[in-house]
Amino acid sequence: MKKLLLLPMILILFLPMVLTAAGQQDGDEPTIVFGDVSWDSVQVHNRIAAFIIENGIGGFKTDFMPGDTLPIINGIIQGDIDVDMESWHSNFPEVYRKGIDSGEMVDLGKNMPDAPQGWWVPRYLVEGSDAKAPNLKSVSDLPEYAGLFTDPEDRSKGLVYGGVAGWSQMMISEKIFADNNLKESFNLGIAGSNAALAATMVGAYAKKEAWVGYYWAPTAILGKLDMVRLKGSEYDPAEVNILVNKSMLVKAPGVVEFLKKYSTSVADNNEFLAIMDENGWDAEETAEWFLKNKEDVWTKWVSPEVADKVRAAL
Repeated sequence: MKKLLLLPMILILFLPMVLTAAGQQDGDEPTIVFGDVSWDSVQVHNRIAAFIIENGIGGFKTDFMPGDTLPIINGIIQGDIDVDMESWHSNFPEVYRKGIDSGEMVDLGKNMPDAPQGWWVPRYLVEGSDAKAPNLKSVSDLPEYAGLFTDPEDRSKGLVYGGVAGWSQMMISEKIFADNNLKESFNLGIAGSNAALAATMVGAYAKKEAWVGYYWAPTAILGKLDMVRLKGSEYDPAEVNILVNKSMLVKAPGVVEFLKKYSTSVADNNEFLAIMDENGWDAEETAEWFLKNKEDVWTKWVSPEVADKVRAAL
């Protein structure tokens, strides 16, 4: 009886090994996990890179883990996440430095040139024959035009939208506001959310009214609206780099080489974000648009053979 049971037991013990060796089961290909931060541009970059990896480079599956900037960077350091396509790590320099110094995280370089942040006004307000503030070039010029930017809740002063409640950038807006002695002629407004801040800009622009406040690029709004950044309001440029866990150097060296070459411009990002917004597309649809319409950009990141495979998959 013991001999009769021996063969079934051996088959049960070795069946997983047999199936794995056959190379036909789901899960054979290792998975590369991207940190899916909440804003649109990084989600589009994740899907552009994932499409090229799965359909061009091959040998890997891809997945996306949602989270905010700091948890994503910590996830890279801990090895729970493989790739962060838009680090914006200058907002968390201590955590970034800790990850780099430990060797657990590797910086592959910039996704895009330093992203601009600052206080912006509509171009129609400061340029052209109908400009109402032709001499408004810098923050220090704002008091001269305070009457154009009337605060609806305090009509004795103008209103500068300094940013969003809880965002670290508000500290810089507060410093700019104080350094230029704007308190006598302006109030510093704080929006409750990014959507609320964006709505004030879009609403004013649609009516050709005056607006001044904080914003950043790349964003769909600055891709659609013609805005000018005021001198004296420039933030230190944000570093928007591609970070990976050290395991990628061994697990996927070919992917690492591809990501080292991955590079876009702020104008590229503003363009696809504006098109994404106009069409109501999701990140995957926008990534496919980019791959179909921006061959001059992405084909520089890969070999001709990989490029041909990506085109075929599209």
